[in-house]
Amino acid sequence: MKKSSLIFCSLILLTGCKKTEVANIVLQAEINDEFFRAIDARVTENEDGTFLIQGVTLRESLTMKVESLEEKIHTFGQMSVNYASFERSNGDNYFTNPYGEGSVTISNYDADAQIVSGTFGFTAMQEGADTIAVQNGIFYQAKILTPLDSAVIVDSETNAGTFICLVDENTYNPFNVSALESSGIIEIKGFTGNKSISIKVPLDTNSGSYPIPADGFSAYYQDGNGLQYADSGSLFVFSHDTVEKKIRGTFFFLTEMKSITLGQFNVTYQ
Repeated sequence: MKKSSLIFCSLILLTGCKKTEVANIVLQAEINDEFFRAIDARVTENEDGTFLIQGVTLRESLTMKVESLEEKIHTFGQMSVNYASFERSNGDNYFTNPYGEGSVTISNYDADAQIVSGTFGFTAMQEGADTIAVQNGIFYQAKILTPLDSAVIVDSETNAGTFICLVDENTYNPFNVSALESSGIIEIKGFTGNKSISIKVPLDTNSGSYPIPADGFSAYYQDGNGLQYADSGSLFVFSHDTVEKKIRGTFFFLTEMKSITLGQFNVTYQ
């Protein structure tokens, strides 16, 4: 424990961070001179082999995408495959690409222990509205969730698999994913802070294309402004194994105010 605390303090000094926190806080940064400290952080592998480094509070989230966990500097901005984003509690999203800039440095990747540490800093923009500066960022021994089967990432406490989509052209890759079956309906849900997206499908759904909404099929988007049900949309189920309780597919839908597109899920439900 003493060794871990010393390593963490050393990382704080390297970043020049003025605030000292306890060693079990694994991701923190200064955002426009306000202190952001994640209550949980993790690293997840995407289907294309890239990785997401994410930290969340009860109502905000910070996400960084990198092409690998190689111990080097990974830059953000312009047309880079890497990016960073920050979502406020009111739903405002800030992105580094294409007009922001910055980087994340992977300082330690322990493949055996499946943990990763590093530092980061960036500027990100909400198009036509505002810019934020993220400084003195650090993550320490963030847990890596690895693909178990068919790119499904399973954490028994908080994650049933993968879930990603675009919300009004902004990437939404929620920190928490649940998949639960009740009364013959499977609800697949991605949620972070006050934002969530839910897809419901009947338990006896086979591979194929289905309209949303329809009998047994529905979807909604929810944020600080309330809940919006899908007015129209489509769901395509690639595979559904009722024995292993695994379902994989894509989706899009429109609400009165939101456009949810390029949706993908790959989950194990309970």
